[in-house]
Amino acid sequence: MSAKRRLNTETILNTAAELVEENGLENVSLLQVAEKLGVKSPSLYNHFSGFKELSLGIARLAISRLGDTIHSAAVGRSKGDALMTIALAYRKFARENPELYKAILRFPAYNDRSIQEAGHAVVHILYQVMESYHYSKEKTIHFVRGFRSALHGFVSLEEVGFFQSTEADVDKSFEQLVSCLISTLNTREDN
Repeated sequence: MSAKRRLNTETILNTAAELVEENGLENVSLLQVAEKLGVKSPSLYNHFSGFKELSLGIARLAISRLGDTIHSAAVGRSKGDALMTIALAYRKFARENPELYKAILRFPAYNDRSIQEAGHAVVHILYQVMESYHYSKEKTIHFVRGFRSALHGFVSLEEVGFFQSTEADVDKSFEQLVSCLISTLNTREDN
């Protein structure tokens, strides 16, 4: 099958995502994507109006992949068990896809409805898990914000090279952090 026949939006985005991980989020161009696909760069304009639209597609793909990852982790689990598996899956995604993770972090700056919806869908998974705690909407929001902040803080520090001491296992540190957050939750109805 020729490159032109197999060229579609999904193929282009997956190729761009590979290049993002290989070269860095800031170092990918339409020309590089076209070369990797074995086509001329004008062929990409049948699918994307330019690099900005391709960048939005990469962000949407990254958010979708993170959402799929944490959704899969949470399926069949509840409460603290679900939160722990979500946290572990989140960290694993960030470690295995550091450049795509950076694309996700630009989420608030994206003025694209589909990206906003994808991002909200990811956070909604946490809200669904929190329903079993019967917290007020405000208390749930506070916990989810803190939980996400703790996960992001840990994986961001780890990504740039902190936590290299051999005196304590980094995996255990992460699990202890998440366990401490989970331990603050209770199931009382007057939350």
